[in-house]
Amino acid sequence: MPLLPEKIYMVSNPMDIKVVVPAATIVVISFTSSGKSTSLDNLNNIISKEFTVGLDVSTAQELLFCTQISNGHASTFTSEVINPVLYTSEYAQLKQMIIEIDSVIANKVSGGANITITINNKTLVSESLSSLESMRERYVKRANALFMKMNGGSFSNGGKPIKSITVFKPKPGSTR
Repeated sequence: MPLLPEKIYMVSNPMDIKVVVPAATIVVISFTSSGKSTSLDNLNNIISKEFTVGLDVSTAQELLFCTQISNGHASTFTSEVINPVLYTSEYAQLKQMIIEIDSVIANKVSGGANITITINNKTLVSESLSSLESMRERYVKRANALFMKMNGGSFSNGGKPIKSITVFKPKPGSTR
């Protein structure tokens, strides 16, 4: 049985969690993004011992790879550390960028955008409409993926609730 839960939601950063290690057991917790490891050594005791592990995660999601060695038998398990604050701040930033791109596209379509502009002897060239649209599409995909992760959705079928659309066309010569 794993000593850490499958998912750990951080309520603060850094955060301490308690791990109870059984007697005659050593547990190695490795952070996959940084490569750092922490060993919880309870090999020489005949009773379980409680350890405190500090979590200081700079990404929204971190995977812990854990190895538990008891009585000469090794087993492994993983635990996912989720920092919801980083997810929501990234999501809000993406939404703001999409809004800004939408305003630039609207300005360009209405004819108000300059093709080039010179400021302090530097010439700035604006992006084409197709480039802005592809940029917007990338940010929308990323925002939707984050939204699915935050809501515990699956990524099957690209996270889209509609699998297919059938379009019915009338037969040639039909009055409908």
